[in-house]
Amino acid sequence: MPFTISVAGQVRQIKLSQSKALWPLFETVVNSIQSLEETKENNKEIIIEAIRDSNVSLKLTSDNNTVEEPSHFEEFVVIDNGNGFNSENYTSFLEAYSQYKVKKGCKGIGRFLWLKAFEEVSIDSIFFENGKWYRKVFSFSIRGIEPEDNVQELNGEFYQRSTRVNLKRFKPVYRDAVAYKLDSLAKKIIEHCLPYFILGACPQIVLKDNFGEKIPLNYFYDNTYKNSLHTDEMI
Repeated sequence: MPFTISVAGQVRQIKLSQSKALWPLFETVVNSIQSLEETKENNKEIIIEAIRDSNVSLKLTSDNNTVEEPSHFEEFVVIDNGNGFNSENYTSFLEAYSQYKVKKGCKGIGRFLWLKAFEEVSIDSIFFENGKWYRKVFSFSIRGIEPEDNVQELNGEFYQRSTRVNLKRFKPVYRDAVAYKLDSLAKKIIEHCLPYFILGACPQIVLKDNFGEKIPLNYFYDNTYKNSLHTDEMI
């Protein structure tokens, strides 16, 4: 009989403070970067969508003026053109504490971290394997994987690798701890992924919200962080 694990039980054991509310998003972005490291794709790119509620709240400033204040982020979508959820990656996803990426510093619990801060994660991945194109669509929650039979072979040849991970329904205790400005979110993502930016190993990453604001993170890094990094001169 195969070994099984309770997803709900595993999530309960994970500690995640409000100050680390964005760690599930960081985990998703790093997963995309690592997936692109393993592919021969020339135009490596990641799109991060930060989705807000459509309602806009009003805020009274210190000089008694009323200004619009955007609402907090409710969910995130991370899209990349890496290898996707092929057989090897999906098998690793199903294994708690997988050693698949241990050499890259991964502990194999990132997907449980998702569910600490979000109610559900949906995944839609198109990948190429053994000379054929496939699509795998499923949701991941404390109930587990739904549906378990989630892969279909695609007919034709005109497909592109694409994996979309949607972190849904940000739990209020974590949602409210995250600043609502997009440039603040951009800075935090860059800070977490800083080694990739410093080494020039970061794919093109674009952060945007559902109100039309967009920040190319590579450009943002070059013009905000790069020149401020201190390097000791050799004497």
